[in-house]
Amino acid sequence: MKIKSVKILGDNFRSLAANKLYEFNVSFRQDRLSTKVFAGLNGSGKSNFLELFSEIFYFLEIYHLDTVSDEEKSSKNFGFEIEYFLTKTVEDIKEIFEDDINYLIEDFINNNSKITGLQKEDFEVKYYKEIDDLEKSELQKIVSEFLNKNQIQIKISKPLGKNPEFSIRNIDSKKSDRTVLKSNLLLPKKIIAYTSGQNELMSNPYYKLKYHYFKAFENKGKIEKGEELAENHRLFFLDYNANFSIFIANMLLGEKKKANILKKVLQIENLVSFRITLNTDDLFKKVLPVSESIAENIEKLKCCASLWKEKKLGKYNLLILDFSINDAIKDTFQFHFRNAFSLFKVFYELEIFNLYLVNSTTRRQILNANKTLNISDEMPKPDPSRMVFRIEKIVISKIIEKGKSEKDIYYKSLSDGEHQFNEVVGTVVMMQDEGCLFLMDEPDTHFNPQWRAKFIKTLNLAAANSYDREGNITKVRNQELILTTHSPFVISDSFSQDVYKFEKVNGLVQFTNPEFQVYGSSVSIILDEIFEKSEGISEMAKRELKDMVEKITTTDELRNVVERLNKDFGDSVEKFDLFSKLRNIKDELEKRGE
Repeated sequence: MKIKSVKILGDNFRSLAANKLYEFNVSFRQDRLSTKVFAGLNGSGKSNFLELFSEIFYFLEIYHLDTVSDEEKSSKNFGFEIEYFLTKTVEDIKEIFEDDINYLIEDFINNNSKITGLQKEDFEVKYYKEIDDLEKSELQKIVSEFLNKNQIQIKISKPLGKNPEFSIRNIDSKKSDRTVLKSNLLLPKKIIAYTSGQNELMSNPYYKLKYHYFKAFENKGKIEKGEELAENHRLFFLDYNANFSIFIANMLLGEKKKANILKKVLQIENLVSFRITLNTDDLFKKVLPVSESIAENIEKLKCCASLWKEKKLGKYNLLILDFSINDAIKDTFQFHFRNAFSLFKVFYELEIFNLYLVNSTTRRQILNANKTLNISDEMPKPDPSRMVFRIEKIVISKIIEKGKSEKDIYYKSLSDGEHQFNEVVGTVVMMQDEGCLFLMDEPDTHFNPQWRAKFIKTLNLAAANSYDREGNITKVRNQELILTTHSPFVISDSFSQDVYKFEKVNGLVQFTNPEFQVYGSSVSIILDEIFEKSEGISEMAKRELKDMVEKITTTDELRNVVERLNKDFGDSVEKFDLFSKLRNIKDELEKRGE
C-alpha cells in the first residue's frame, strides 16, 4: 500500500485546497517500511491529510455496506480522486485481471502453431486446472511473469453527487486503464488509525463506522450465518479500549520475535492474568438471534479460560472469565484463534456491542453528524458495570528496578508513554497482512528521547518479514505508515523524499520535501530547517542570557555575570558564544579603565 496522489473535488477540506493535485513520492524498497513523515509547526495542516484519508476510506467502506442508503453513497457534497499502489496476491491478480490473462492465452494460442486446432475453452480449462504441471511451458512463463508483477496502480474517482469509479492498471498490462466492478479487491486490506488525543476530528469517521457496523449487524437479513462482525471490515480506530486488546493479543499470540520488541522496551517479562466480563442479559437476548459466530467465540474464550463463572449483579447476569497465563493457556488460545490479529478482532467485535447502551436516537444523530462535529464529545460514557463487554484486571510481570527481580503490577499503572508505545508499535506487530495503511497522528508525543530516536527502526523491526545472518532486515511487509511528528529524531531516521515539510500560505496547506538530506542529519540542523528553531535552548533562558550581557557596565557586573553563568546555566552553544562576547566586553572595560 503506497499512496501516490489525492485531489479534493468541490469545496476545500479544512485547510486543504479543492481541485489541487497533491502528489507524494512512492518507493518500492523491500528492506524498509514505506513511511511518510509529515512535519511542521502546529497548525500547519499536516493532520488534515490524515483526516482526509480517513474520510475517503470511510466513504469507500460505507459504499460497500448494504445498510447505507443510495443517497448517502452518492454523497453530494464530497468528491475526491485518489491514486495508490497496492500489493495483491496471485489469486487476487487472477480475479482482477481475468480479462488480461485471457487475452494473453488467446494471443498465445493464435500465434503458436503447436496448439493449432485446440479449442480455446479446452485450453483454458486445462491451464487453470493444471497450472502447476505446466510450469515449464512457454505460456506458463508468460502468465507467471504477469501474475508476479503484483503491484497494481489503482485510481478511484468519486465525482460530486455520483458513485465512485474504480480503475486499475497493472504495471505490465497491455491494456489501458479501465473501470472495474470488483471494487472490494481494490481497497487496502486494513486502515488503522491512531491519534495521541489532540485530534478528535480524525476519529469521527471511525466512530461513525462502528455505528454503521452495528447497524449492519442489527439487520438480521443482511448477516450470513457464521459471519463475524469485524471479519470483512477494513477500518479500525485505536482508542483506550483497543490498548488492552492489542496488548493481550500480542502477549498471547504475537509472533515471538516481534512480541519481544514490546517486552524488551517496556521491561515486561510476562502477561500474568486478566479478566473478561460479559453482560449476558444484553448480549444473549439481542445478539444470539442474529449470529451464531458470537456465541462460538464466547465458547472458545471459555475453553481458554482458567476459570469461568456466572454471577448475578443486581438485575443483570454476568459471565466472568478469568485467565491465569501459562504455556497450556497460550496453546489453547493458539488452537482457537491462530494469531494475534484474529484474537484482537474478536475483542474489537465484542466491544462494538457496548453500543447497545446508546439509545437509538443518539445513534441516528451520530450517524448523521457533520464532519466538523467532535463526535467523541457526543458519545455517552456508559457505566462500566453495565457494559456488554470489558477487559479488566490485567496483571503483568515487570522489571521495576534494573538488577532486581520483576514484580506483578496492573497494566493500567504503566505510564502514558508505555501505553502509547504498546498501542502504536503493538498494532504494527500484529498486523501481518500485506496492503495495510496506518494513519498515525503524533504517535510519539509521550515517548522519551531514546524511544523517539529508535522509533523508525522499531517500526521497521515490527514490520520485518526476513533478516540476514547479521540480523539486518532484508524484507518488510508491503504496508505504508503515514505519521505526523514534531520530533527531529524521527525525521533524522527518514529519507528526504519521505519527509514533507508543511506550512500554511494564505490559510491553505503547502508542503515540500527538504532540499537537504535529512537522513542522519543532526537534531540542531533539522530543528533549524524544518521547525524554524535555530537556537538550541528555550526562550526564557535565551532571553535572560541576552539581558545579562546588555546590563554589564562595570568589571564587578562582568564578574557577577560570569559567576551566574557557571552556577545557574547548563552548557550550550549559546552559553559558549556568550563567553566570547564577555571576553570582548572585558577588553573594552579594561581599555576604559572600568
